[in-house]
Order: sequence, then structure tokens, then C-alpha cells
Amino acid sequence: MTTLSILRTAATLAALTFSLGASAQALTPNLVGDYNLASSSTVPASTWGYSKGRIAIRQLDDKHLLIVLSCEWKREPKAVCGDYFHAQWRDDGLYLQDMNTFAMRLYFDPASHKLTIISRGADARASVRHDVFAATTAPLTDTALVRRMKREQGNADSKENRRVFGPYNKWDYKENRIEFQHQAPVQP
Repeated sequence: MTTLSILRTAATLAALTFSLGASAQALTPNLVGDYNLASSSTVPASTWGYSKGRIAIRQLDDKHLLIVLSCEWKREPKAVCGDYFHAQWRDDGLYLQDMNTFAMRLYFDPASHKLTIISRGADARASVRHDVFAATTAPLTDTALVRRMKREQGNADSKENRRVFGPYNKWDYKENRIEFQHQAPVQP
């Protein structure tokens, strides 16, 4: 009788674990898509911001996302402006790569589908930039942003970068969690 009791308990725990795993998957927001710059501001006020920008987020595999940014600086429209980042889903959330992301934080609001990036400046005024990107389905038509997006995508896919830094799935993703805002609980 004791063996049967243990088997029932084990089966119940297994079912509960599977159920909780399915619930966690249901709570995972979908960030994949394109986002246009909605606003870019700094404190204290300055021209260290974007006049236009676009973010493309693509799924690389079951655990990794690629985030590609193309932008235009307010103070120097012709200067290089763009970047790319990798993110990894972990049991406790979504994390940005640890490499070169120490001065930024990302927030995603699933309800409004807005992505917010807060960046700390290295200037004497200790500036902070607050960039908000809103989801869009419109095609990217701005020629400068298209060109910059292609460049950053090329950098992300670069064999030389892979040789120097290693493959993205071997990087550390521990220090910079992407925070999800205003997430409503899923009803059973």
C-alpha cells in the first residue's frame, strides 16, 4: 500500500510540475516584432537622444532573441547610430547579454506592446536617456534606418565577431534582466 501511495504522490507532483510549466509558458510575453521610436528624452535635457529609430526583435532559437537597433542621433544625424544585443530566456525571466549592457535597462509592457530602454551616460552631468519604442507592423522605409539596420544585422551575423566573442549561446546572461511591466495574470 505504501508503494501505491508513493506512486500516486509522484504522479500528482509530475502533473503539477507539468501544469506549472505550461502556466509559465503562457505568461511568457511575445517580444518578437518591430518597434518604432515613440519618444527619446534625457535628464538633464540635452541632444543626447534619438530623432528617429527602429528596433527589430527576432527569435534565434527556443531560448535566444536578437534585438537590432537602428537610429539617428538628434545632435549628429549622419553619425553612426545602431547596435545589437542578444537575450536569453531563463527559468526566472529574460536576460540581456552581460557584455556591454551594464549601463542600460530594458522594460517591456505587454499590455501596450511598448519597449523602453533607459541608458546611463558616461558624461560629467550623469545624463540618463529614456527611449520608448512602440510596436508597429508598418514596413521600414526610411533609407538611413534601413541601411543602419542592415549594418547591425550584418554585425550580429559576422563570422569575425563569432570568432572573437564566441557563439551567442555560450555568452553570460546573468546581470541584466529585461523587466516586464503591468503583466496581467493569466486566468485558469
